[in-house]
Amino acid sequence: MQQQFITAQHLQQLGITIAENDAVSLLEHLNNQLQERIGASIAESLDDEKLQQLLDLQDAGDDEAVGTWLDANVEDLQQIAEDERDILLGELAENTDSINTSK
Repeated sequence: MQQQFITAQHLQQLGITIAENDAVSLLEHLNNQLQERIGASIAESLDDEKLQQLLDLQDAGDDEAVGTWLDANVEDLQQIAEDERDILLGELAENTDSINTSK
């Protein structure tokens, strides 16, 4: 199960007012995009050997093992996730008006 880093509360704080079903779709899209950005940042921070180890674990499909490996091998994991979330929320804030008018 994918952890949700951006919530409906974040949308409300940014002043985004859209229908509930649109909000669900937007949150799913934002959290998928966030996961991709976090993954790209993590990949950039790893040397070739560690990157291969991570890819092998992901290919095995064991999410728990991947999480354990990330905690042990990516020192700044929490900071990377927070930074990427803040960047994405900043981009969202810049587009609040267009999101609200596209109802």
